[in-house]
Amino acid sequence: MLVRQIVPLIRAAIRRGAVKPIGSEDPEELIAEGVAMAAKTLDAAEQRSKVVAPASLAYYAIQALKSGRRSGYAGRQDAMCPAVQLDRRVTMASMDEQIGQDPEQDCDITLHDLLAGSGESADITAARHLDWPLVTERLNQSESYVVHGTALETPGLKMARRLRVTTPRVTQIKREVSRKIRAAWGEDALQDAVREPCWHSQMRATAERRACRAERRAA
Repeated sequence: MLVRQIVPLIRAAIRRGAVKPIGSEDPEELIAEGVAMAAKTLDAAEQRSKVVAPASLAYYAIQALKSGRRSGYAGRQDAMCPAVQLDRRVTMASMDEQIGQDPEQDCDITLHDLLAGSGESADITAARHLDWPLVTERLNQSESYVVHGTALETPGLKMARRLRVTTPRVTQIKREVSRKIRAAWGEDALQDAVREPCWHSQMRATAERRACRAERRAA
């Protein structure tokens, strides 16, 4: 019943414009939301041994979509909920929208500039924490100390004194660790560790374009 009767009714209604998309929504997304809500209602009715009409389920799914409800509806306190936007309690803004100007660089400031983190990407940090045991199980005590000392920017001379070895020996240990890291993570592991995240480079390119536009306007 869901596939043969309810889905065609929901699809036809939305394609006729019965539900106005909110924000970045498109008709296909609204159809999927309506079907999900209708399926949930149908399942609840079947569990109570209640007979429902396909047209009624489609109608109530459409009405729910019109009111801003979605299959993952979290209530009207959710700032991302379409219902809140219908209530005009929040407005969606582009991350590239200008909200000010940088007097030092004479270019526009956007939400991207204010909200973007300047540190390491969360996905890279999480991946390293997941994969790090593959390396640590291959390191001896001296190698582990050199790895942590390097991460903390400990001078090589200080590490050499702690290990009671020469400074060139510390360099050798770093090379041995490098080989073990590549053996565990692949040959590109060290390059990946220092590579700029894609979203950083995209933000930098966007900032450079804004600066170029500002220079052209000034000229």
